Amino acid sequence: MNNSQRVILNTLFLYANMGVNIVVQLIAVRLLLKAFGLVDYGLYNLVAGVVALFAFMNIAMSAATQRFLSYELGRGNKDRIKETFYNSLLLHLTIGLVIVVALEAGGSYYVSHLLQAPTDRIGAALILLHCITASTFVNIITVPYEADINANENMGVIAGLNILDSLMKLAAALYIRYTTSDRLIVYGVLTMSSLIIVLVAKRVYCLMHYPESHYRWHKIRDPKQMKQIATFAAWNFFGTGCGMARYQGTAMILNQAFGILINAAYGVAQQVNGLIVFFANTIVRAMRPQIMKSEGAGQHSRMIRLSTTTSTITSLMVALIAVPLFIEIPFVLRLWLGKEVDSNCILFCRSFLVIAFINQLTIGLQIAIESTGRIRWLQSIMGTLHLMALPLGYVAFRMGLPPVSIMLCIIAEELLGIFIRTQVAHQQTGIGRRTLLIGNILPVVMLVYAVTLLCMLIHSGCGTGWLSLLSVTAASTVLLCGLSYYLILNKDEKAAILGFLLPLKQKLHI
Repeated sequence: MNNSQRVILNTLFLYANMGVNIVVQLIAVRLLLKAFGLVDYGLYNLVAGVVALFAFMNIAMSAATQRFLSYELGRGNKDRIKETFYNSLLLHLTIGLVIVVALEAGGSYYVSHLLQAPTDRIGAALILLHCITASTFVNIITVPYEADINANENMGVIAGLNILDSLMKLAAALYIRYTTSDRLIVYGVLTMSSLIIVLVAKRVYCLMHYPESHYRWHKIRDPKQMKQIATFAAWNFFGTGCGMARYQGTAMILNQAFGILINAAYGVAQQVNGLIVFFANTIVRAMRPQIMKSEGAGQHSRMIRLSTTTSTITSLMVALIAVPLFIEIPFVLRLWLGKEVDSNCILFCRSFLVIAFINQLTIGLQIAIESTGRIRWLQSIMGTLHLMALPLGYVAFRMGLPPVSIMLCIIAEELLGIFIRTQVAHQQTGIGRRTLLIGNILPVVMLVYAVTLLCMLIHSGCGTGWLSLLSVTAASTVLLCGLSYYLILNKDEKAAILGFLLPLKQKLHI
């Protein structure tokens, strides 16, 4: 199987995973809202967010492990691959223990002393914190195994196990509607159990299929590589952590300024954001190993080409969902949740859609920078920029501005991030700034803006309801796909699209 066919197959697996997960999450959120009520649902999102704030190291280390494994796979040195996996595992064990201590100390203090919630729910929130802490530890120490599967581009396994995880969480959401025990605690225990089952399965699969995952405990043989992985992870830790802090800090500031009910609206919007980001990351996840391996094999021009293609295609794919959702979100939320939603929730959702689209405009540049291993400047600048939204949002609330004002601060920060990533990518990889900004990013933004305006006109003519939803979705899909193909995509990107579609056409005998 050649590289193009592998990317196509992996993308299909990941889209199947995405489709199931989106449906399951949409159903699960509605079930949880009905089972918990607004107070407990807001409490669940807030407590889970505190854990995410401390557990962002998991994301940073996953990226570091996959980068070094993919790079060494590109070089083809089996001994280096095995040592890379072992070094990564040692780092994860150490970090897992540190994170557990931080979660129990910092998280418990926040829930007991700072959380704005009914007094009789604090005990349940603490038990929920312990459950998610245990899940986080298992998740952290299993990251090297998932990264190994990703680096070897066996996305079908990842997709299957993620689908299993989603189905178990859906079963948990169904079960708590009928339990007589504390629903918040029961759901925490059940979701913890599902994570443990899936993550253990990933480890077993690696032990059965990848020689590098077999190890005996020994002294570190390559301290230099250990330092490189740790340094890469540390800077990724800073950037990712600041990004997590931005969103969770937003939840905390909203809680302090407007109370627990605003967290329910924000929590629903975060679920919408998670689905959009998950959709965007589907193709990114299939392309990332190829970009890393290209750099490891010395194919620098191919790495640059794949990176710019990833940015263009993923931003257009996000627009396919974001444009109709942005316009029809009040009706979609009413269908999804079965009731009228707070106006703040609608504004939060629309803000997250804009943020997701802006972020994807340069996502390929970020992967290109990661492939070089030199991420210090990008992560230090972007991480600091992420945090700036919080004091700006706090000042906005003190001035009496509405809750959505903090989201506007984040949007402004993401726009500035486009120019920062472009500049750093130019310095680290040699990608042309003018070509990126004028030849790639600006045309995509102008096209999406124009299509959004046209679809808003269609919406105003149809009113609110199914007719408007279907008309806007159809119009935006046709316009974005057609105009993108003829006006935006270059020769290589058109070839990639055709390379994706033609095998499907042949298999389906169309």
